[in-house]
Amino acid sequence: MQMTHRLRHVLQIAAFAAAYFAAARVGLLAAVAQPVVSSAWPPSGLALAALLLLGLRLWPGIALGTFLLNWTAGVSAVGAAGIATGNTLEAVAAAWLLTRVVDFRPSLERVRDVIALVVVGALASTTLSATLGVASLWASGAVAPDALRRLWFVWWSGDVLGDVLVAPLLLTWVSAGRTAGRRLEAAGMLAALLLLTALLLRNPLSYVYAVFPLVVWAALRFRSRGTATATAVVATLTIWYTLRGLGPFVTSTPTENLALLQTFLGLTAVTGLVLAAVVTERGAAERALEREVALVRLLQDVAVAANQAQTAEHALQSSVAEVCRVSGWPVGHVYEVSPDDPDLLRPSRIWHDDGAPRHDSFRRATEQTTLRRGLGLPGRVLATGQPTWIVDVTQDANFMRRDAAAAAGLRAGLAFPVTVGAEVAAVLEFFSPDAVAPNAALLDVLRHIGTQLGRVIERERAAEALREREALLGAVFDQSAVGIAVIDRSARFIRSNRAFQEMIGYDARELRSLSHVDITYAEDLPQNRELMAELARGTRSSYTFEKRYCRKDGRLIWAHVTVSALPAEAGAPQRFVGMVEDVTERKAAEAELHRHRAQLRGLAARLEAAREAERARIAREIHDELGQALTALKIDVLWLKKRVLESPPELTRKLDGMTAIIDSTAQGIQRVAAELRPSVLDELGLRAAIEWEAREFATRTGIECRVELPEGQPAVDASRATAVFRIFQEALTNVARHAAATHVLVRLGMTPNALDLTVADNGRGIREGALHDSRSLGLLGMRERAGNFHGNVTITGNPGAGTILTLTMPRGV
Repeated sequence: MQMTHRLRHVLQIAAFAAAYFAAARVGLLAAVAQPVVSSAWPPSGLALAALLLLGLRLWPGIALGTFLLNWTAGVSAVGAAGIATGNTLEAVAAAWLLTRVVDFRPSLERVRDVIALVVVGALASTTLSATLGVASLWASGAVAPDALRRLWFVWWSGDVLGDVLVAPLLLTWVSAGRTAGRRLEAAGMLAALLLLTALLLRNPLSYVYAVFPLVVWAALRFRSRGTATATAVVATLTIWYTLRGLGPFVTSTPTENLALLQTFLGLTAVTGLVLAAVVTERGAAERALEREVALVRLLQDVAVAANQAQTAEHALQSSVAEVCRVSGWPVGHVYEVSPDDPDLLRPSRIWHDDGAPRHDSFRRATEQTTLRRGLGLPGRVLATGQPTWIVDVTQDANFMRRDAAAAAGLRAGLAFPVTVGAEVAAVLEFFSPDAVAPNAALLDVLRHIGTQLGRVIERERAAEALREREALLGAVFDQSAVGIAVIDRSARFIRSNRAFQEMIGYDARELRSLSHVDITYAEDLPQNRELMAELARGTRSSYTFEKRYCRKDGRLIWAHVTVSALPAEAGAPQRFVGMVEDVTERKAAEAELHRHRAQLRGLAARLEAAREAERARIAREIHDELGQALTALKIDVLWLKKRVLESPPELTRKLDGMTAIIDSTAQGIQRVAAELRPSVLDELGLRAAIEWEAREFATRTGIECRVELPEGQPAVDASRATAVFRIFQEALTNVARHAAATHVLVRLGMTPNALDLTVADNGRGIREGALHDSRSLGLLGMRERAGNFHGNVTITGNPGAGTILTLTMPRGV
């Protein structure tokens, strides 16, 4: 394989060297200043075209052909080698600069390519061959020094002429696009060009530039290929006649004749090529504009069709047809994302094709193919969310239906997603019988079409969700056990459900003739109107209110009403909806419960008063009777001790022990009596009782207790003073049992209308759950005691930050 490649390369070089040699022999026919220096050098154009079309690897053919030509023409081997080096460098430098630097296109369909060929290939690079060639001839003694300048110009201008005449001819015939359907016109133009050029060149006084209209004709109608051909014909005839002494380029000196000839041919070639490139670029721009207009029209048509479509399926069907029509791709299909699996695409029934029977096999294969995310053309679109273009699906290993596509004659494929937000809802795919390169503008338009279709699907989904929501709301509205009514800004009923109608006693027709004012109890109307006014102004979005309704039969019912403003598109709300619950039975139960609670509270107060009275009685009896008995017993023991003289020590100790027991018992009786009902509360009042209890608490528990009391005695009645004292006792008991505190602060404050007692400790604090624990009888008792006098007990605290109990009680005097 390697030998075959090398042999082929050698044969290509040899063939190219032979072609170069033959072209050079033809060029030497125009050699007038020196046997190997021609005023028109076709090999320069041949070499440049060959390297541009076939690559720089053919440069040895230039060197070989040039060397053989000059050596066989009598130039020394050294001189021939120098000329070969110059000609090779000229072609290689021009080709390298054009392909690597200028981004040259051999078709010469752009003005910049024509200018690059003229400047780089013809004017600049030819200085290398002219300079090295003339220098080689001078070094070998073939030319005199005084002829170098004129010879250099002839060499350079001959190479330039070859580059602008021969190179465009070869490049355009190989690379430029064909102009179809104009063969008869081309033949007529060629005949006219031959006839006119021959007639003009036969007369020395003729105006040879009269051939320009035909060159312009070639440029306008046949683009760069026709122009290159026309200029080559004109150049061939002009040089032929000039060499035979005919035409306008033989009437002056040889130098002037050469300059005029080369100027004419150069201007003809360059002008024709530039004009052809301008026409081609304009045509390309017009076609691009037409394509853009077609794509914009496609986007508009799809948008209109999508907006007018009744369903998303209709929108997809019309969009597939429009894309096929505008793009010229005959087959289009829609894959839909499975509603159960977002990673699975299922074929739909949405198709468009040109009706060709050969597409049937591809259609059947598609209808049997489901695709996972990332598989096949639609699967790749589902994975990336971006349009995808495959130049030839039959050569794509990831295209599952490539055999069916090949059988159907389909090559290129493209697909784009229909997106709803970030979700791909469907994938549209299209196929062409040709292997088409990606078109960025078309893909961009298709991306926008996918967004438009996504909005149609989103709109359809929203409409379906709205229908479901309306059906659900209708069912809830009609079947709800709670009364529901809708009113307008004038408070008239617009709609009501059956539960509300049964609650009020009016049917739907009767309610539509009434307003809520007509059925609201008169005493509740002012507050109801104020709340509705705030709702109408937008200062609140809803309100809850318990009111009385007047039923049709005259009975009053209590209702728990929640009214909300329905959102309006602009401005103040126009509709209001009310949720109405009949709470007549609850109200009656609450009234009964309130009555029972009042009775229980009164009973509890009487029981507490009775208990306090019983405590006071028991305390008095214990203090009076037992205290008197113990005092008498102590007197008797002391009397006995005095009467028994010289008693034994044992008897004395026994009597002393009896005295101590009597004293201890008397103290215990006093303590029990104080705990049952401290006499200080009755005799000295609440202020002294709190101070006494605080000292007793500090003595029993060792916890510091600081008391801050107002000046003077608090003016409260005895029952309130007792309740405050008992709450204070319970608060200190809780501190001792649960707080683990080291300090307690007690504040008693008086206002004109209320008494405030605060007990604060620095203990472990109280948990939120313990404040509402129904098993905490102590807290419950304190609240009930305060509640009997319309007072209130609040307890606050955080774990680790202590607890604060606050009692607020009206003074009642």
